[in-house]
Amino acid sequence: MESSCHIDVLRGRCQELPETRSKIVRVFVSSTFSDTLSERDSLIDNVFPKLKDYCREKYGLEFQYSDMRWGIQNESADNHSEVETCLNEIKLCKKYSVATNFVVLLSHRYGSRPTPATIHASLFEQLHQIIRSDSNLNEHAELLSQWYQQDTNCIPAAYVLRSISSMLPNIKSEDIQEMKEASKQWTQINDRIRTCLRQAAAKCLEQGQISASEYDDFFISGRVYLNIQYFCMTFHSISTIIVTEKEIVKGILSVSDANQRTLCFLREIDDIYDHLSDNKVSKFIDLHYSNDGKPIIDHEAEQLLNRLKYTRIPNALQSNNIYSYKVHWKPDGINRRDHIEYIAQFNDDFYNAIKQQIDCCVKSRIMIVSDPLQHEILEHAIQCKTYVAKFHGRADVLDKLEKYIKNDKENRPCVVYGASGCGKTSVLAKAATEVCI
Repeated sequence: MESSCHIDVLRGRCQELPETRSKIVRVFVSSTFSDTLSERDSLIDNVFPKLKDYCREKYGLEFQYSDMRWGIQNESADNHSEVETCLNEIKLCKKYSVATNFVVLLSHRYGSRPTPATIHASLFEQLHQIIRSDSNLNEHAELLSQWYQQDTNCIPAAYVLRSISSMLPNIKSEDIQEMKEASKQWTQINDRIRTCLRQAAAKCLEQGQISASEYDDFFISGRVYLNIQYFCMTFHSISTIIVTEKEIVKGILSVSDANQRTLCFLREIDDIYDHLSDNKVSKFIDLHYSNDGKPIIDHEAEQLLNRLKYTRIPNALQSNNIYSYKVHWKPDGINRRDHIEYIAQFNDDFYNAIKQQIDCCVKSRIMIVSDPLQHEILEHAIQCKTYVAKFHGRADVLDKLEKYIKNDKENRPCVVYGASGCGKTSVLAKAATEVCI
């Protein structure tokens, strides 16, 4: 620890310390599912093992990666908490990783827009009123009331989408046919709910009743695939989460250190629009299909994706944090056999970019050295920061402590006493971080 940092910590200036002393580099890899299999498999086979070795051998760190494509437990899918599960994982990566914590891979897929699992009560009631009063939407009002239940324990109050199994018990049936039928029913119900909410949200926005960010919650991506066969076989996974704009907001757009800890990789298939009728192209671009089976580009998804790729992410990241590639379409899509040069370049760029961020972050953070005194001081400082993170109140006690600390003529010891668990340590930690001397 540098002497200046040492003095700052002794003075209680521990705002720049990590929440916990970690020896982990933990990276959340976010992407759409079906179109990035080749890249993700190549990372697992060729890049992550090298990063594990590099972190361990050079810094004594453990490299971990988080890949949510392996599926979310069925309870999360049933109660619509899949997106929340992914966002919580991003939070953990940001908390524990000492370097890179989030990487996004984007190409031509945005993913479908989910039905919100939770809607603030005031907003839900506005939407419900519009749906009831609109002749084109009022047939969905009862469905909305059936599936959304008010939770007054939330602050503020909210309406929560009921679990699928509470309304369609056969979604958990051991009979595959019953489960498939329940899944089909849920898909139809989900489409109806999502469509009417989005139409009502558009009207609310037009009338100035909701903000643009509230409106976006009904449109930004967060796709869920029901994996019925796999669930029947293992009782473990009913869904796989696809990349969501919510993940990108959480991982890149809402953080202050994005350029030090996040990366973006963009892949463009320059001739994909010439192959929309190919069998596998729907895995690589968002499409609708006409009644006669003709593929139609999902322009709404395309616009949302372009906003991410060309506006939101570039506004948050420096150009050297964004890697772009152009490839040509092949009959089997993008794969490791037909795109050897691209995959090799992607692997090299990914490895070198992560390695560079690890080097920079490790060198800039306060390192624990062999001096046992400095080691102990840092441990106390980190614990102090933990105690004050959720501290509220006790202004009268803090005021007395501040007067005592700043009184140069006071030589008597100060004793803070009270019953076990009343918050004595937290009060002292708060005083240590807020009283400047």
